[in-house]
Amino acid sequence: MTIGDARKGPSSNDSSDSGMKQHSSTEKHLTGSEAASSGVSEPQSKLHVFLAALPLWISSNLTKPRSLKTLLRCWLASWVGFIIILPDASLNVLGTAGFFAMLCSFFLPPNLPVQLFCFMMLTLVVGLCFSWGIGVAAMRAANAVRSAAHIQAVALQIQQSIKSNPTFQADPTLALTTAIYNGKFLDIRASVIYGCFLGFFAFIYGLIRAYIPVLTFTSIFATIGLDIFCTFGPLLPTAEYTLLKTFLISAGCYTGIALITTLFVFPETMSHSALRSVCEQLDRVEKFVTMQGEVLKTVDREDGQAGIDMFKPGTLLLTKLDGMKTMMVAVMRQLNATSGMISLEFSYGKWSSDDVKDLITPLRGIVARSIGLDSFSKIVWRTTDLEDPPNITTNLNTSNKTFTLVDPSINAYNDAHLLRQMTSQTLQYENSHHLRIVDILPLAETATFELRKAIVTAVAVTRKNLDNVNRHRWTRHPDVDGELIRELDAAYESLTAALKDFTQDNQNAKRMQILKPFLALLQKEDGTVLTKSEQEALPFRSLFISFVLGTNLVSLSEAVIAMMNIVRTTTAKRQRNRLWAPKGLRKIGKLLRGAGGSGEEADGGQAFGEDAIPSKEDFDDTGSGKSHKLDPDSRPPTNIFQKIMNKLHGLYRWCGTPEAKFAFKYAFISIATWIPAVVNNSANFYYEEKGVWALIMAQTTLNIYASDQVFNLVIRLIGTFVGAILGLAAWYIGNGNGVGNPYGAAAVTAAFMPPLLFVRNFAPQRYLPGVLLGCATFALVMGYSWVDGHIAQFSSPGIGWSIAWKRFTLVIIGSTAAFIIMMLPPSSGRKAVRHRNASVITGLGNLYSFLMSTWLSDAPLSNKAVEPESDSSTTVDDNRDTQKQLDAEVTPALSQPDLSHPIHSVRWLDKFRVRLLSLSDELNALKQLTMTATWEGSIRGKWPAEEYTALLDAEGEMLIGLALLGGALAHLTDESRVAFMHNTRVLNPNLIADVMTAFSLISQSLRTGEPLHQVLPQSLVGRLLYHHYNHHNLHEASPDRAHGGDGITVETLSSLDYMFYATGIVAVFLVLKSVDDLQKITRRLCGEVPFEGFEKWRSQFESAHATS
Repeated sequence: MTIGDARKGPSSNDSSDSGMKQHSSTEKHLTGSEAASSGVSEPQSKLHVFLAALPLWISSNLTKPRSLKTLLRCWLASWVGFIIILPDASLNVLGTAGFFAMLCSFFLPPNLPVQLFCFMMLTLVVGLCFSWGIGVAAMRAANAVRSAAHIQAVALQIQQSIKSNPTFQADPTLALTTAIYNGKFLDIRASVIYGCFLGFFAFIYGLIRAYIPVLTFTSIFATIGLDIFCTFGPLLPTAEYTLLKTFLISAGCYTGIALITTLFVFPETMSHSALRSVCEQLDRVEKFVTMQGEVLKTVDREDGQAGIDMFKPGTLLLTKLDGMKTMMVAVMRQLNATSGMISLEFSYGKWSSDDVKDLITPLRGIVARSIGLDSFSKIVWRTTDLEDPPNITTNLNTSNKTFTLVDPSINAYNDAHLLRQMTSQTLQYENSHHLRIVDILPLAETATFELRKAIVTAVAVTRKNLDNVNRHRWTRHPDVDGELIRELDAAYESLTAALKDFTQDNQNAKRMQILKPFLALLQKEDGTVLTKSEQEALPFRSLFISFVLGTNLVSLSEAVIAMMNIVRTTTAKRQRNRLWAPKGLRKIGKLLRGAGGSGEEADGGQAFGEDAIPSKEDFDDTGSGKSHKLDPDSRPPTNIFQKIMNKLHGLYRWCGTPEAKFAFKYAFISIATWIPAVVNNSANFYYEEKGVWALIMAQTTLNIYASDQVFNLVIRLIGTFVGAILGLAAWYIGNGNGVGNPYGAAAVTAAFMPPLLFVRNFAPQRYLPGVLLGCATFALVMGYSWVDGHIAQFSSPGIGWSIAWKRFTLVIIGSTAAFIIMMLPPSSGRKAVRHRNASVITGLGNLYSFLMSTWLSDAPLSNKAVEPESDSSTTVDDNRDTQKQLDAEVTPALSQPDLSHPIHSVRWLDKFRVRLLSLSDELNALKQLTMTATWEGSIRGKWPAEEYTALLDAEGEMLIGLALLGGALAHLTDESRVAFMHNTRVLNPNLIADVMTAFSLISQSLRTGEPLHQVLPQSLVGRLLYHHYNHHNLHEASPDRAHGGDGITVETLSSLDYMFYATGIVAVFLVLKSVDDLQKITRRLCGEVPFEGFEKWRSQFESAHATS
């Protein structure tokens, strides 16, 4: 049995054994005859077929118990939020905004642990309260400038109308109310004050939406509160500081309802949620590693090239791996975002919140190294670039995410003559000695089998122990606990032994199975060692690629051992369940740091169509902590006047950024749609027809980029229409043509809410703007209809149909206004995509230079007694986190004394990790922006979306190569690192200069739209060969500095350090190929400046001067 034939048995919620088991037919979805033969009923088979036909986010959550429990909790809270307005007694207290409780239940359902829900609800309440304070200040200032004579004159008119109107005589207050909402008390000076407050703070709220997406809900509800004050305030002749009272009462009622349901309906603490997510991540890691066996088995056949084709992007197996990888990254990002609040709660169980937090850092390492395994299949597929025939294709279509070479006979400059010559020799040598990648991969599968099996078993047993701790917080099972601990110890010993067998420095090491075909080549048939020149022709490509798999598995094993050490230590220390108190309250501020958010915090920004990460068009992260950019038009200011003018110049430049333009437009559209509320002729119409809805819709629909605007306009209109239809259906089914039946309304609302809340909780985030508008429309139709039928109001909004058509019409008006404002002038999302790609490429180039600088550093990168530095500004908790991170890195080395791994300086690793994650977040945000940019239309011509998708793929592949290179450097000892510096050509200073030049030119071309020149190098690998005098081997060693002899010795090739060195070389070549791909795509996007006769002359020159 191979690991490709094994799979995990139970899910993360099962406590039965898992590990390397045979595939079972009972685990498959059975249909038709298979269902009949297995005894499965036909209805169940149809159910499976039905679920398989649904989108994954629907089918997976319909069958997941945890999702159904969350849905039940959210449904109960939302339903009770509607029920409280049915009795007249509670409705009279809640007032005309009683529907706001149900509205809040759709915007912020209780689908989070109580601490995180309280934080999110606090953002809503803080926004309303802040605007309440601003509104009070505006009302106080406006009333101070009102004309007393005007108020007295209107009062006299009211007295006269009462005398002449019998209706007013019966109810004198009605005359005052009529005068107020007909705009009789409007004062131009007071209206100007309200307008100034509205414009200024709308600008501030727009900046919050643009730069701090995590506070989007705060900004939106603060804007709503300010709109209400500034819309109704100018109409009132006296101060009414409690305009938002009914909204806060309804929000407070919903908060209480949600807290009760969160605490008593399937309650879950942050600690429990985080530990459950850890178990689910380990379950995915277990499957991911197991599937690597299937990846290796795809080439275990006579027709090896057919097996290689299985590595092509888009195949079923790799698509499944990509889906799992995306899920692991998303969950890890959410864990990182919410882990800061784990310590802010009371929890009960064996493990404290800090114990759970201690698992996040090693889990991050496990997930990162697991995802690194995926790089192996991408590198294997890259070998087809060399093995394809010369006339492979001339098609420039890159939508299939592959970057094939162009026919050299048509574009000879795309490949150097020497590189083509060496490629031909390499392929011939590999074929003659059976050293092709398809020949070596079966050996790699066999050599790594025991290690992969031990990893899968260790991860499964670790998950079972954590799941046992999490599920039995209120009960004790000493027998089960003891058995699981013994299994954990056995799995730990098994993994340790497997890792030692694979990494030991002798001929019995498992990895030697991969080396055997190559070791024989280092000696002649008569037993003499090959000369250095003879070694230059040896093809080590397949060996190096196989080493990538080996090093990834070694790194993953070390990360798993690090987590197992923590689990074993904590399990031994925590034997009894107990109550744990909260601590670390000061860390809550970390949740608001940074422009972006992730996990649930980012849900607010993406729910309103905001960009996850603000634009960074001047991205210049070189890791030095200072900017190297100079102003070519002026020197730094030297006096106070120059400094002031320089600040003003910076402010002027900032006003041209998309974020600043958005804030200005946000303020402008707020004023434009508010003005009818303070004009005498339209004030009454604005009030009666609920014009404030159009004002709110115009503000919330406005987006930074035109593409976002168009996309969100479409899905918001669709969501509003669907919500209106559902609201009308629910109202008339439950209430008929009456003003409302409490029993019918309660019953029909209970029936309609589950599908709405299911979509609200589990729909993809890019569709949330439409989903929220649909849910809000449903709440407004039901809530407003009931309120209008049971509370006397001056201007009745209507019931049922009247509410629905007004709502839809006002949404169209507000959205249209936002669309017009966005188009004057538009901020192009397509231009932002191009500029951000340029910024990301600059960042990738800087990260490449950082790693090259680290490799070339004379200072030691490892120290046997290194301790992390701390400064006076570092808190005790931060030092504790840093030390834990360092311990997680070095624990595997300490647990394996035979490996002699260094204890690496945490400083350069931290810098590298932070910058790598930052670029990863940039790429994820850029993918979303690229998908949305297609909505801008093709007015001037078709937008080459497939080219930008290919650009993102090449950048992602380069990020994988840089991660591999960083991991390889982290495992090399200082002695080996320095020695190998003289064995590789990837550190040639001329090559590094060419690579950095390519990064700079590609980024500059994308940023400015200027074409690249044809004479620029097309193949960086070819440039590498020319820089080393046309040698035909990529492993030139210096006899004075390498390993004490000419060429590569058997001892050198067999060493563990050489395996990591080889991985670093493959990583650099992956980066070089990715840069070549970026350059090709950029030429297709921005154009190319021709040089007549250059191609012909270079081809002749290369043929004449290349070494045969």
